[in-house]
Amino acid sequence: MGRRRRCTDRGRPVGPTFNEMISAIVLAAGKSERMGRPKALLPFRGRTFVENILDAISRSSIGHAVVVVGHHHEEIERSVPLPSVVFNPDYEQGMITSFQAGIRALPPNMTGSFLFLVDHPLVDAAVIEALIASLAPSRIVLPTYQRWRGHPVLFASEVLQEILALPASQGANIVVRKDPNRIIEVPVNAPGILVDVDTPEQFKLLTKDPI
Repeated sequence: MGRRRRCTDRGRPVGPTFNEMISAIVLAAGKSERMGRPKALLPFRGRTFVENILDAISRSSIGHAVVVVGHHHEEIERSVPLPSVVFNPDYEQGMITSFQAGIRALPPNMTGSFLFLVDHPLVDAAVIEALIASLAPSRIVLPTYQRWRGHPVLFASEVLQEILALPASQGANIVVRKDPNRIIEVPVNAPGILVDVDTPEQFKLLTKDPI
């Protein structure tokens, strides 16, 4: 991810703790039919949507990131530099297949992994760190703003295994809603966690009046 880390004279990193056991999956495999062009490549704040997400990841303590591509994979890979990339040939069967493809690409012995959606471009490294600090085994950690749940979501490794077992006809929400007691909500002062850009109208509103 090209993370820059200053070191002390003893070689210890200064700044965000580098957490090799936390990963990130960025989903950018959809057709973007309502938008009419790849959402991953929409321009915002001098970068594309996917680059904004990857920049926030690079400034956090996440140790590994993978971008899952599908319908527009050639255009996306040609247009922006990406970390580890996974092509999901089954992307038309639903988002869950892309999430599962990303999980399979994770390094072994991960404590957990974030799920980032490419149409949620307002990602804050401070939010990422707050979620990591709340992670516990078999838990799902998500941010809230004024009691509304948003993205990204952090899944413990045990939950990721449950998601891998889902059929293509079901979504990850099945696992999220399975046991409310294992959900950890983290209140954050970041309204961007609620911003979802799916249509040209929503994109125009984001660029006209960014949060």
